[in-house]
Amino acid sequence: MDLHRVTGFLCRRQYGKTTEAGRLALKKMMRTPGHTVVFGSVKLDLGREIVRKEAAALQKAIGLLVKQAAETSTLFDVVDSLGGKSAAALNPDDFAELYEATRLEFRLHFDRSTYSRTKVVALTPDAVGETGDLILDEVGRVKNFREVWEAVKPIISSNPDFRCVLTTTPPPDDTHYSFELLAPPVGVEFVPNPKGNWYRSDLGVWVLRVDAWDAYADGVMLYDDDTGAPITPDESRAKDHDKDAWDRNYGVRFVLGGSAAIGLLQLDSAQRRGVGRCQCVVVQEDSDFDNALALLLTRLGPGPVGIGVDLATTENETSNPTSVTVMERGGAELIAPLTLVWKTNDPAIAKERFRRVVETVNARKDGGRARRMAVDATNERYFATEVQRELAALVPVELVVGSETVELPGEEPITKKALLGNQLVAVFDDNQITVAPERYIKTDMRLVKRDRGSFSAEVGPGGEHGDTFDSHKLALHALDSTGGALESTEGIRIGRGPWRPARLKRTT
Repeated sequence: MDLHRVTGFLCRRQYGKTTEAGRLALKKMMRTPGHTVVFGSVKLDLGREIVRKEAAALQKAIGLLVKQAAETSTLFDVVDSLGGKSAAALNPDDFAELYEATRLEFRLHFDRSTYSRTKVVALTPDAVGETGDLILDEVGRVKNFREVWEAVKPIISSNPDFRCVLTTTPPPDDTHYSFELLAPPVGVEFVPNPKGNWYRSDLGVWVLRVDAWDAYADGVMLYDDDTGAPITPDESRAKDHDKDAWDRNYGVRFVLGGSAAIGLLQLDSAQRRGVGRCQCVVVQEDSDFDNALALLLTRLGPGPVGIGVDLATTENETSNPTSVTVMERGGAELIAPLTLVWKTNDPAIAKERFRRVVETVNARKDGGRARRMAVDATNERYFATEVQRELAALVPVELVVGSETVELPGEEPITKKALLGNQLVAVFDDNQITVAPERYIKTDMRLVKRDRGSFSAEVGPGGEHGDTFDSHKLALHALDSTGGALESTEGIRIGRGPWRPARLKRTT
């Protein structure tokens, strides 16, 4: 585990992650006087457990030293600094009590003024801020782990001697950031090995993986729930009714699933098709915008084009960005050759950029003008109306209010937000859409989750809020909508179901 500065430790349940973490912490404390090891836990009561593990390892080490001293007729003993009690007489509970007396710290003194310590903190962005080696426990169960990792990275990079170990089993939700950070590359096969298997994740983290078959080869057994008899991993899995849970907790497999609106495989397939055909540009300078439009003009074909706009008029560090997606229909394929993302609080800049996108589409060699621009007017109604008025001569602009409901024959009313989200998910599920391959698209779209029949989104560290998901669904709507009137007989599709006539009903 000392081979790499950042290491993932994935292993089956009840194999000994905390024991290994205790050994690593104690080893670094003994090696470096005055050193701090920060143990981050989702539950602070696990701090007592990590101290027990460190105590057991320390007692073992002391026992070996005492034995060696006796063999050479050398006097050797270790005395705790509080009660003067010999270390030989201390048990794990004594160590735990000492730890509690020092306020969530386990200290190893070298002299009266120098000591190393293990400090236990809650695994939150605010708590994980002290410099030193880091052991982050059960990261797959940590809420907002992306923000925790953002807080941790500067600590690791501040000193080349610092190490970080991430211990966990795979998370139950594939949108959890530990899934992306630690999952093995697609197609990697693992052969049972009592020492586990090393691999490097797609995000560059070296991971030591120990699954139930590796543990079984190392003599660590599983036992039948009924009889208590030892059984093989294959037998254990066959008896378990929840195969996905077994695969995560014992097979150490990253199981696709969870509440993400767009599946990881579907999004990955759409992005792979977009290599060399689509791009997502986060606009920082005017030149970024200019270059993106120049490339867009070379990639547009003769098919109908829709433009989707998710508005935002702020530029704070954590505010939502504006997202614009250009989408073209070519037969059965939908392709989004350009998605633009930016932050600005100047409406004039935003409107000028919208105008230039439309003018670029209208200037293509074949295919004519953009069919329609759909603008989300749910929260920015007045500004959206200004955009509609100023671009009316260039393109039909439809204002889409997500809270409006759509009445489908024989169905309960559904909000426009849920309807358009389902339409976008359906084309991903049916493998009909091609999108930009940049990581920004994957990260942002995966923030969107299904939520009680509709969709909600977490907020990313830069204010991302599923904005590209919204601009893509609006661009798709712009390709099909007749727009304008409140009542429509246009076709509506939900999920994998058939197209149905729909009637819009404005809510108050």
